[in-house]
Amino acid sequence: MSDAGGFVGAARALLEVAFVVALPILALKLERRILDRIAPAEYFEIPLVTGAARFFGLALGIALLYARFSDGRYFDLNRLFTPQSPWNVSLVEFLRDRANPFDYGIGTVLDHLQRYGASLAFLSLLAAVGVAAVLALAAPVRFWPQPAARRAMLASLVLALFDAYLTIYAVCLVLWVLFLLNFWIFAVAGIVFQYYRSRARHSSG
Repeated sequence: MSDAGGFVGAARALLEVAFVVALPILALKLERRILDRIAPAEYFEIPLVTGAARFFGLALGIALLYARFSDGRYFDLNRLFTPQSPWNVSLVEFLRDRANPFDYGIGTVLDHLQRYGASLAFLSLLAAVGVAAVLALAAPVRFWPQPAARRAMLASLVLALFDAYLTIYAVCLVLWVLFLLNFWIFAVAGIVFQYYRSRARHSSG
């Protein structure tokens, strides 16, 4: 009976994982539809422009993660799989609290500064975000005249914001899935490994 209950729990966990994995895929499709409407021609063909925007988004996402979870317990691997883990939350709590985009913003930064002060590490992150923002918004001016340059700047801002949230979501998702699946993660990893191994053999044969 306990084995059956364990399999039911694992199946439920896998369904929840499939659901939360599907959300960023939908977000990426929404991002692309928005960018297709506002970005000027050849926007995605200029790596300097898109790369600067993605770097801005990555730096912003990391800075917001650091500001929100800077006390360290959220990334403590010794606590990750215990009942006291901060990732021991339901699907609803994960989406409402850990992965809620409205919980990451200027308020997060100000709250961190009020609690922990302006540490060198955090100020360095903020400086990286500032430099990345300048690069992302200045790069389009080199390749398009006005008003196309303004459209490219807006597209870069949208791309950066989506990438910032997807960075946050990906980190939170990995930690939550690790707790949720626990030792089942190794079984899932084994299945995925065997799938790609058999696929590689089939393609080479």
